[in-house]
Amino acid sequence: MLRVTHLLPFLALLSAPALAAQPRAQQIAVFKVSALGRANVTPTALMAAQVTPETLTIPADYLYKRDLRVQAYDLDAFLKARIPDVEQLAASGAQIMFWCRDGYAPTAKLSDVLGQGGLIAVADADAPAGVQWPDAPYKNTVLKAPEIGNYVVWRRAQFPARPQPWGLDTIYILPASAVLKK
Repeated sequence: MLRVTHLLPFLALLSAPALAAQPRAQQIAVFKVSALGRANVTPTALMAAQVTPETLTIPADYLYKRDLRVQAYDLDAFLKARIPDVEQLAASGAQIMFWCRDGYAPTAKLSDVLGQGGLIAVADADAPAGVQWPDAPYKNTVLKAPEIGNYVVWRRAQFPARPQPWGLDTIYILPASAVLKK
Protein backbone atom coordinates (compact mmCIF):
# COMPACT_ATOMS: atom_id res chain seq x y z
CA MET A 1 0.00 0.00 0.00
CA LEU A 2 1.14 3.51 -0.73
CA ARG A 3 0.68 6.25 1.82
CA VAL A 4 -0.58 9.46 0.31
CA THR A 5 1.30 12.12 2.19
CA HIS A 6 0.69 14.96 -0.21
CA LEU A 7 -2.21 16.53 1.65
CA LEU A 8 -3.10 19.37 -0.71
CA PRO A 9 -5.60 17.36 -2.81
CA PHE A 10 -7.53 16.38 0.26
CA LEU A 11 -7.37 19.79 1.91
CA ALA A 12 -8.70 21.35 -1.27
CA LEU A 13 -11.88 19.31 -0.93
CA LEU A 14 -12.95 21.13 2.21
CA SER A 15 -14.21 24.66 2.53
CA ALA A 16 -11.96 27.30 4.08
CA PRO A 17 -14.18 27.72 7.20
CA ALA A 18 -13.97 23.99 7.95
CA LEU A 19 -10.18 24.11 7.71
CA ALA A 20 -9.92 27.18 9.91
CA ALA A 21 -11.93 25.47 12.64
CA GLN A 22 -9.44 22.59 13.01
CA PRO A 23 -5.97 22.82 14.54
CA ARG A 24 -3.17 22.07 12.04
CA ALA A 25 -2.15 18.81 13.78
CA GLN A 26 -5.70 17.52 13.57
CA GLN A 27 -5.93 18.40 9.86
CA ILE A 28 -2.94 16.21 9.10
CA ALA A 29 -4.31 13.27 11.10
CA VAL A 30 -7.73 13.53 9.46
CA PHE A 31 -6.51 13.58 5.86
CA LYS A 32 -4.08 10.67 5.68
CA VAL A 33 -5.45 8.17 3.17
CA SER A 34 -3.93 4.85 2.18
CA ALA A 35 -3.75 4.62 -1.59
CA LEU A 36 -3.89 1.19 -3.23
CA GLY A 37 -2.04 2.49 -6.28
CA ARG A 38 -0.69 5.63 -7.82
CA ALA A 39 0.41 6.67 -11.29
CA ASN A 40 2.07 10.00 -11.99
CA VAL A 41 1.05 11.29 -15.39
CA THR A 42 4.24 12.64 -16.93
CA PRO A 43 5.82 12.26 -20.38
CA THR A 44 8.32 9.83 -18.83
CA ALA A 45 5.57 7.72 -17.21
CA LEU A 46 3.55 7.67 -20.43
CA MET A 47 6.64 6.54 -22.37
CA ALA A 48 7.56 3.94 -19.71
CA ALA A 49 4.05 2.47 -19.90
CA GLN A 50 4.83 1.56 -23.53
CA VAL A 51 1.38 2.65 -24.65
CA THR A 52 1.34 3.84 -28.24
CA PRO A 53 -0.16 7.31 -28.61
CA GLU A 54 -2.97 7.68 -31.09
CA THR A 55 -4.49 10.63 -32.90
CA LEU A 56 -8.26 10.83 -32.90
CA THR A 57 -11.11 13.32 -32.93
CA ILE A 58 -13.16 14.08 -29.83
CA PRO A 59 -16.54 15.34 -31.07
CA ALA A 60 -17.84 18.52 -29.40
CA ASP A 61 -15.01 18.63 -26.87
CA TYR A 62 -16.07 20.00 -23.48
CA LEU A 63 -13.26 22.53 -23.05
CA TYR A 64 -12.84 23.77 -26.63
CA LYS A 65 -16.53 23.49 -27.59
CA ARG A 66 -15.65 22.05 -31.00
CA ASP A 67 -14.46 18.83 -32.58
CA LEU A 68 -10.89 18.45 -31.36
CA ARG A 69 -8.19 16.21 -32.84
CA VAL A 70 -5.90 15.12 -30.02
CA GLN A 71 -2.78 13.07 -29.50
CA ALA A 72 -3.76 10.72 -26.67
CA TYR A 73 -2.88 7.60 -24.70
CA ASP A 74 -5.42 4.93 -23.79
CA LEU A 75 -6.25 5.37 -20.08
CA ASP A 76 -6.91 1.65 -19.46
CA ALA A 77 -3.60 0.60 -21.05
CA PHE A 78 -1.72 3.25 -19.06
CA LEU A 79 -3.31 2.17 -15.77
CA LYS A 80 -2.67 -1.53 -16.46
CA ALA A 81 1.00 -0.80 -17.22
CA ARG A 82 1.54 1.41 -14.15
CA ILE A 83 -0.73 -0.44 -11.67
CA PRO A 84 -0.60 -4.13 -12.67
CA ASP A 85 -3.46 -5.23 -10.36
CA VAL A 86 -5.83 -2.45 -11.44
CA GLU A 87 -8.50 -4.88 -12.71
CA GLN A 88 -8.57 -6.75 -9.38
CA LEU A 89 -8.77 -3.41 -7.56
CA ALA A 90 -11.74 -2.43 -9.74
CA ALA A 91 -13.45 -5.72 -8.91
CA SER A 92 -12.93 -5.02 -5.19
CA GLY A 93 -14.83 -1.72 -5.47
CA ALA A 94 -11.81 0.61 -5.45
CA GLN A 95 -12.19 4.25 -6.45
CA ILE A 96 -10.14 6.31 -8.89
CA MET A 97 -9.18 9.92 -8.23
CA PHE A 98 -7.85 12.20 -10.96
CA TRP A 99 -5.68 14.70 -9.06
CA CYS A 100 -5.16 17.91 -11.07
CA ARG A 101 -2.65 20.71 -10.55
CA ASP A 102 -5.34 23.24 -9.65
CA GLY A 103 -6.72 21.06 -6.82
CA TYR A 104 -9.65 19.63 -8.77
CA ALA A 105 -9.87 15.93 -7.91
CA PRO A 106 -12.90 14.12 -9.34
CA THR A 107 -13.44 10.58 -8.12
CA ALA A 108 -15.42 7.66 -9.49
CA LYS A 109 -15.70 3.94 -8.98
CA LEU A 110 -12.74 2.42 -10.81
CA SER A 111 -15.06 -0.18 -12.36
CA ASP A 112 -17.11 2.67 -13.87
CA VAL A 113 -13.99 4.06 -15.58
CA LEU A 114 -12.17 0.95 -16.88
CA GLY A 115 -13.40 -0.12 -20.29
CA GLN A 116 -15.24 3.15 -20.95
CA GLY A 117 -12.91 4.61 -23.59
CA GLY A 118 -10.91 6.97 -21.39
CA LEU A 119 -7.94 8.76 -22.92
CA ILE A 120 -5.15 10.94 -21.60
CA ALA A 121 -4.91 13.67 -24.22
CA VAL A 122 -1.49 15.32 -24.24
CA ALA A 123 -1.76 17.75 -27.17
CA ASP A 124 -3.97 19.24 -29.84
CA ALA A 125 -2.94 17.30 -32.95
CA ASP A 126 -3.70 20.30 -35.16
CA ALA A 127 -1.84 22.92 -33.10
CA PRO A 128 1.08 24.66 -34.78
CA ALA A 129 4.56 23.23 -34.21
CA GLY A 130 5.79 23.98 -30.72
CA VAL A 131 2.26 24.55 -29.34
CA GLN A 132 0.86 21.84 -27.09
CA TRP A 133 -2.62 23.34 -26.71
CA PRO A 134 -4.13 26.57 -28.02
CA ASP A 135 -5.60 28.95 -25.46
CA ALA A 136 -9.03 27.88 -24.23
CA PRO A 137 -11.64 30.30 -22.89
CA TYR A 138 -13.13 28.87 -19.71
CA LYS A 139 -15.67 30.68 -17.54
CA ASN A 140 -14.14 34.10 -16.76
CA THR A 141 -10.57 33.26 -17.76
CA VAL A 142 -8.42 31.91 -20.55
CA LEU A 143 -6.49 28.70 -19.94
CA LYS A 144 -2.97 28.45 -21.35
CA ALA A 145 -1.22 25.25 -22.47
CA PRO A 146 0.55 24.60 -19.13
CA GLU A 147 -2.78 24.82 -17.29
CA ILE A 148 -4.41 22.35 -19.68
CA GLY A 149 -1.48 19.92 -19.64
CA ASN A 150 -2.74 16.33 -19.63
CA TYR A 151 -6.46 16.28 -20.29
CA VAL A 152 -8.80 13.31 -19.70
CA VAL A 153 -11.27 12.85 -22.55
CA TRP A 154 -13.56 9.99 -23.56
CA ARG A 155 -14.19 8.21 -26.85
CA ARG A 156 -17.92 7.69 -26.24
CA ALA A 157 -19.02 10.02 -23.46
CA GLN A 158 -18.86 13.65 -22.55
CA PHE A 159 -19.12 15.79 -19.45
CA PRO A 160 -21.11 15.49 -17.19
CA ALA A 161 -21.49 11.75 -17.86
CA ARG A 162 -17.73 11.37 -17.38
CA PRO A 163 -15.31 13.81 -15.75
CA GLN A 164 -13.00 15.61 -18.17
CA PRO A 165 -10.30 17.09 -15.94
CA TRP A 166 -7.35 18.95 -17.39
CA GLY A 167 -4.05 19.65 -15.67
CA LEU A 168 -3.96 15.95 -14.70
CA ASP A 169 -0.97 15.29 -12.48
CA THR A 170 -1.54 11.98 -10.67
CA ILE A 171 -4.06 9.16 -10.70
CA TYR A 172 -4.73 7.56 -7.32
CA ILE A 173 -6.52 4.29 -6.72
CA LEU A 174 -8.25 4.46 -3.35
CA PRO A 175 -10.07 1.89 -1.24
CA ALA A 176 -13.81 1.55 -1.73
CA SER A 177 -14.28 2.83 1.81
CA ALA A 178 -12.32 6.08 1.29
CA VAL A 179 -14.51 9.14 1.89
CA LEU A 180 -12.86 12.29 0.63
CA LYS A 181 -15.71 14.78 0.50
CA LYS A 182 -19.17 15.11 1.87
